[in-house]
Amino acid sequence: MKPSRRTPRFFSITFRMLLVLTSCAMLLSYISIYINPSHFALPMFFGLFFIPIAFINLFLLAVALARGSRSAWIPLITLLPVLLFAESFFKIGNGEMQEEAGKGLKIESYNIGMFASSQNGQTREECCRQIAGHLREENPAIVCFQEFYVADYRECDSFLAAEYPYRFYRLFRTRDNHLFGNMILSRCPIVEEGSITFPSSTNLSIFADLKIGEDTIRIYNNHLESYNISFTSIIKKWAGSQQLIEMHEKMKGTTIKRSDQVNTILEHIESSRHPVIICGDFNDTPISYTYHKLAQGRKDSFREAGKGFAATFAPAWPLLRIDYILFPKQFRGISHTTPRTGFSDHYPVIAEIDYRNATEYGETNQ
Repeated sequence: MKPSRRTPRFFSITFRMLLVLTSCAMLLSYISIYINPSHFALPMFFGLFFIPIAFINLFLLAVALARGSRSAWIPLITLLPVLLFAESFFKIGNGEMQEEAGKGLKIESYNIGMFASSQNGQTREECCRQIAGHLREENPAIVCFQEFYVADYRECDSFLAAEYPYRFYRLFRTRDNHLFGNMILSRCPIVEEGSITFPSSTNLSIFADLKIGEDTIRIYNNHLESYNISFTSIIKKWAGSQQLIEMHEKMKGTTIKRSDQVNTILEHIESSRHPVIICGDFNDTPISYTYHKLAQGRKDSFREAGKGFAATFAPAWPLLRIDYILFPKQFRGISHTTPRTGFSDHYPVIAEIDYRNATEYGETNQ
């Protein structure tokens, strides 16, 4: 009796279908950067898991090549665009730029997690002291805090007052009668300031026009809508389909709110008479509508001058990058670092930017 050929054929067809499905998932992640989730939310979920999907496709490509499968071209072609996005997650450093460190405008963006998200179990007071010490050591000229949290306005005004004489903040009163929001600290005079609030949200954007020598630069400090879902809860909820549906709806709603926030910020940026630097916790990855819209026409400090892994969210290091510094194309990135401090669940993003060689800014809102 001849051995049946049905089993090998079944596995061959199943494997080919798997290649097609994972390739479709990869393609959906690519197009997620162009599609407003308010119009169609599905691609957003694939963009969020861009790195795992890419690794699955890479693994299947290796299996296909090992089996001598003629279908290996499917993941191979699908993976080619990954090269365009790779430097948003990992980069080999530029030695020439690193040698110029210390010669530019140094900016730090840091979600400090209410001084209560320490990875090492410190108290809020210890975190506050350590973050202050970190800033004295790094010595940035401008600091953008998200999730700043204090008991009263006197604490806002006294925090590093000797080091940063100029500051602007917008804070909300919390249920425990504390203050929570965004703050900009600066060694440069603030000539204009303001805030952008969003409906039904404590997330916000603040901005300040800074007088730096003969130039004026506007900086936006953003904290965009968060999923408020931990990776642990995602894993646990795989057990229940109803819980997954509820989580899906929550993530979809959050993403739609965030896309609306991005469009509101961009409309406001259009009114700026000065070059704009955009900082903050976007709560979204480089493969997202959020990042694509805000970074369009601008440079990313990590892509310009970073090295190693770009991840900024500690619980998902080295996969998740959600904090950024973006600046006009006419400026030049000198350095970018993401120190792996343990003072918050986020790592600070620190960039040095050379703005002095930009003799023509072109459109001021770029």
